[in-house]
Amino acid sequence: MDKNFIKPIPSVTEAFRTLLRADFRVQWRQRRSLIMSIIVPVIFLISWKSLIPVIGAASVLSICMAVGLPAVGLMGYSLTIARDRERGIFQRLRAAPVPTWIIMSSRLIVQLSVIAIMALVTIAIAGWVDKISVSTLNIVLLLVASLIGGMSFLAIGQFIVAFIQGSEAVNSAARLIYFPIAIVGALGSIGLFGKTVENIVQWSPLGTTKVLLIAAMEPSTIFTQSVLVALAVTLGYGIVFAGIGIRYFKWTGKQ
Repeated sequence: MDKNFIKPIPSVTEAFRTLLRADFRVQWRQRRSLIMSIIVPVIFLISWKSLIPVIGAASVLSICMAVGLPAVGLMGYSLTIARDRERGIFQRLRAAPVPTWIIMSSRLIVQLSVIAIMALVTIAIAGWVDKISVSTLNIVLLLVASLIGGMSFLAIGQFIVAFIQGSEAVNSAARLIYFPIAIVGALGSIGLFGKTVENIVQWSPLGTTKVLLIAAMEPSTIFTQSVLVALAVTLGYGIVFAGIGIRYFKWTGKQ
């Protein structure tokens, strides 16, 4: 065989760039999921405007942003992974000379970009509709907090898709989990369901993410014990669920 017809194996960097471009292209074609992710916190922002004098602007903005994160991780990411697995996309990618960590890292970077867009749009609408003043430092810290909290929900999405095969089943499970985490969590965090539920929500992924987001609005509280504990718990959720979800993830729907 003529050596001129043998294509060289692409480098890791080149393969990663190519896969990342392809994943961003696919996400753009499925931009309805991005719009839905943005709509969720926006609806809360508009409907909770009257609560600003009661619980404070920082609490309202943090809860609304936290509620949008599970929509990306649970319903967006997990469903996309499940559908691609059913179509055999992961099976074909694994046959290519590409490390498996590149395949998953590319997907996660795209979802983290969606989270960043959602956070920026929510902050902008909070200033426009609810007149919540956010400084440049607050914006940067809110982005960091959103990404940290978002990673924990992406990890939960990875956990779901590792143990549930069909995309329809994954979609149903994600919606079932989303309701208590996001909706009950949001209402429970302001005490509407009693003190017991409020305490439970406080240690849920949404509750710890809310603490980080509030700290981003009040930078002087970042190094307090409660915020550091919330950070450790949020990272713990991400590490545990991601570790289990990656360990038991099935690359094809036939396993």
